[in-house]
Amino acid sequence: MADTNKKSLSYKLQKNPILLVFGIIAIAVALFVIVNVTSAIKEKADAKSTTESTVINTTETTVPETEAVAQLKNVTLYNKNIVSYTVENDEISVSLKVKYKDKESLLKTHNASNVNDADYIPVFCFYNADGTQFSCPGELKLDSASNTAVYTLSVLNDFANAIALTDEVTVTYENALELPFNVCVQSKSSGDVVETLMGTHSKKCDNSNYKVNILNVAQGVKKAELTKADEFIWLDIYFDDVNAYTELNNDFITNFVRFGVNYNGGTYKRDFIVTEYDSLNMIRCKFDSYSMESLAKEMGNSDLSVADIFGNYPVSVWTSDYDVETTLFSINGVASIPTQATEETEVQ
Repeated sequence: MADTNKKSLSYKLQKNPILLVFGIIAIAVALFVIVNVTSAIKEKADAKSTTESTVINTTETTVPETEAVAQLKNVTLYNKNIVSYTVENDEISVSLKVKYKDKESLLKTHNASNVNDADYIPVFCFYNADGTQFSCPGELKLDSASNTAVYTLSVLNDFANAIALTDEVTVTYENALELPFNVCVQSKSSGDVVETLMGTHSKKCDNSNYKVNILNVAQGVKKAELTKADEFIWLDIYFDDVNAYTELNNDFITNFVRFGVNYNGGTYKRDFIVTEYDSLNMIRCKFDSYSMESLAKEMGNSDLSVADIFGNYPVSVWTSDYDVETTLFSINGVASIPTQATEETEVQ
């Protein structure tokens, strides 16, 4: 019994107190290690929880492919095959990249047998406070691999100048799509608006109300459309094909498009400012209130507006290369313009 007691832990601690000290130190070290390991595990668990939470949040904000990305306010998708769109702009253009549900709907919407052979082109239709529609032809790029169409507007000056006159609004490529607009497709062969695809204005694109009843029409001229306000007019002249488009415009070499108006027994002549739209075989002839000031003064009636001239009086339109004048058509009756009368016309 005595030998057994001598082998017990309590007996050894009594005889060697130093063992008790070592034991206490060992226990303290073990507790320290346990506490630190537990803290490290907890930190890793917290970090993992935060990471997982971030990933989950990102996934939740991803827009499904079947929904349109709402980058513009109050967008209406008139074409039901559009599943998404994005907007890109810089200092020289603004584009809408529009995805369709499949290749078939992409090609059908643009009347295309393949991505390089589409009869339709995009037109951006803007609207001022009075509801006047400003049609601005764009450029088209189709991609069957991603079922996307890119509609790009890179000729904005016509619209920017016109709406600055009517609404005193400054428009750039950066803010153009913040204004009320729609995008439609227009046929190159007929010149007619086929379908409004999407936009933010309640009135769909429509050029039927802008068609002009033209007289004495030259062969090769398809139709004319007139966008007019007191401050400006756009006279859009469509040609049958590329041959008529170039020949009637003197191959666009030393080419001028001019008009003459009969008023109060007199004949008055001016030059248009012209923008060429090759994709539609169309030229846009422009005349605004700044140019109208000198014309109205010459006509003896400073109250005449641009809309008055092209809405109420006989106007004839022709092209010239200085030597040869080619009559295109007349509006509101035929203005009596003497042959070669434009040689003395002051360019405005």
